[in-house]
Amino acid sequence: MGGLFSGDRAYEHLRVLCEEIGPRHGGSRSEAKAARYIRDVFKGLGLRTRLERYPIYGFEDAKASLLTPRGKSIDCVPLPMTTPTPVGGLTKPCVFLEGPDAVCLDERVRGKIVVMLGAFSGALLKQFHAYEPAGLVSIQTVPHTLASRTTYKADVKRKVGSIPTVILTLETGMALVRALPKVLTMNVSTQDERVTTGYNVVADLKGSGTDEDVVVMCAHYDSVWGSAGAVDNGGGASALMELARVYKQKGSIRNLRFIAFGGEETGIWGARGYVKKLKDEDEHLKKDHNFERDGLTTELDRIRFLINLDMMGPLHGRSSAFTLGHPDIAASARLLANELRYALDVNENSIYSSDNMAFNCASIPSISFNRCGHEDFGAHTVRDTIENCSSEGLAHIGAMVEAWVDRHVIEPHVFPFSRALPEVATKTMKAWFKDGNPLDYEVSAPTRQYKPKRKAKTRTRKASK
Repeated sequence: MGGLFSGDRAYEHLRVLCEEIGPRHGGSRSEAKAARYIRDVFKGLGLRTRLERYPIYGFEDAKASLLTPRGKSIDCVPLPMTTPTPVGGLTKPCVFLEGPDAVCLDERVRGKIVVMLGAFSGALLKQFHAYEPAGLVSIQTVPHTLASRTTYKADVKRKVGSIPTVILTLETGMALVRALPKVLTMNVSTQDERVTTGYNVVADLKGSGTDEDVVVMCAHYDSVWGSAGAVDNGGGASALMELARVYKQKGSIRNLRFIAFGGEETGIWGARGYVKKLKDEDEHLKKDHNFERDGLTTELDRIRFLINLDMMGPLHGRSSAFTLGHPDIAASARLLANELRYALDVNENSIYSSDNMAFNCASIPSISFNRCGHEDFGAHTVRDTIENCSSEGLAHIGAMVEAWVDRHVIEPHVFPFSRALPEVATKTMKAWFKDGNPLDYEVSAPTRQYKPKRKAKTRTRKASK
């Protein structure tokens, strides 16, 4: 496609993220280390760069074990951020449920370790917790996949509560069910769980034009816990750093802002924190009727469009684009792909569950690019390693993104896409979130119960003879 995007440069960034830094889940020390690396890359390009902080529920590591009465160990993965078991584990009778159905909920689960296919969610989750089960062994329903390294959502924990939980593969789970013992011993711990600080890395490239509008290009750099997160989303973060180099060299008529978000895998915390801050500021300023009368605009008003990069790197696979906004956005991707003879699956006004969703909730349109392999790259498992990626795979999708940005962002004197979300996009988004809004949240530290210190006993030293 004749652009400047270098797959080799992007791959070197990916190597640092996956091999030198490694797993970097939200709120961890390794995630903060990755943020500093990306900051230094942006600074080295001469971009105006800053780290923006946001609060997040974090932990450093998680461990779990599941034992039968005879001491046989069952392979399992903990669900971090759930309630930990007492030191030494929790031994309770167990009961098997075929699935997350309301008819399965009765007194038989009370005080027991529940072994079940899948897990309860939504209103059924609240009903499940009302029976006060002792623990949960959740069996995945997709065959031949590693145990997923997801994290229990902090907002669900605050609203509903949690119980100690471990995850089993379908094959391991079915072996357990076939010889289900009367009792199980579960041990779950999340080390150093706390309210901590996450970091978004923000870098600005000033455009040569007079327009104050900003186009944001973003990717999340965190991974699920315990995983190198190469495709998801070390590849996207590495492509973002390389595209920052490309446009620093090319220049742009329009202001560009590159943002590497943290905490995406645990609930798009970084993007939510960033947009919520802008939204709160926007609402505060617009309470003054003189603000709009004088033709002033807020930082949120200035953000015209979002380009999201999530899941990139495989050489063999399928490239996709997901748009939310005016139909012209999807049309632009289809037309360019056809012109370049590039196989691109375009999904118009379709939900892509990533950092873009926080911006969409603030009525900012977006396009999300990704490239996933036909083979199983181990999404959200320890199998998502750099071996699934290549410099050629990064160049394959990176060049396409560059071509689209060249034509529709950095070159036109008039930005081609409407800032407003059409009704179909708004309906799609509301149906996804139902009654929720990702911008309505608050991170608060749990109340600690401190025991008063005992007064030290005064000892009378005997006079030496």
